[in-house]
Amino acid sequence: MLPLLRTALAAGLVLGAAGPGRAQELWLTLSTVESVPQVRVNYGHASKREAPALPQLVDLVALTQDGTTGLRGALKPAPPEVPPALLAPLGTKPGRTLVAATFDAGYWTILRDGTRLNASRRLVPQARSGFWSVKYAKAAFGPGAPWLRVVGHTLEIVPVEIPGPTAGAIRVRVLFRGAPLPGADLYYGDSGMEPERVGMPAYTTDPEGIATVPIRKAGSQVLTVTQSVSPSATPTLADEDVYTATFAFRLDEPSVN
Repeated sequence: MLPLLRTALAAGLVLGAAGPGRAQELWLTLSTVESVPQVRVNYGHASKREAPALPQLVDLVALTQDGTTGLRGALKPAPPEVPPALLAPLGTKPGRTLVAATFDAGYWTILRDGTRLNASRRLVPQARSGFWSVKYAKAAFGPGAPWLRVVGHTLEIVPVEIPGPTAGAIRVRVLFRGAPLPGADLYYGDSGMEPERVGMPAYTTDPEGIATVPIRKAGSQVLTVTQSVSPSATPTLADEDVYTATFAFRLDEPSVN
């Protein structure tokens, strides 16, 4: 049987959601701690952030035109006075850096009564459904970053062009297993919003996997896409595999002298 691919909001599938359409996501931002640029690994949703579990963070790398630097070994919990996250010193010039991360959210099952368990079908064979979830995140920290680079994530959002500081939209291509993914629904958050999807419009990719996403205002931007595959690559453990990817960037108003 050929796998069934579904690109959707997956409200009831991405586990840890507090309600319909409120999926936990992984996204990357830039912070400054004691004058040192830091990569911030965020996890959760708009009403509740969590620090992602470090053992489940498979990798975190910084990419510039000069090479790739691993950051995972330097990660530490954020200070208690700020929202939960993991932080690592960037070690490169932020304006020239693209950062990428992979997070294994694990196996989940949903019981007949709707209860959700962080366990596979091997332990919960009576479950109504089960899935495996993996999350990918990328962030471009400045105009000199390699925005257009394909890092090789199974599901990946790749800009087609670098937007200017006053751009009204961004064109991106969604890749799945290295190939353009048509019919993928992209969701957008702005001004520091987490990739919360409730009430947000979707922007669907064309046959070439490209979508044009409006940018409503200056500031932080996050794009999110989810792809489900059924049957799972591990059918004795899950019914389907759920992939989620985010791409974060910032557009600021140009300075006025």
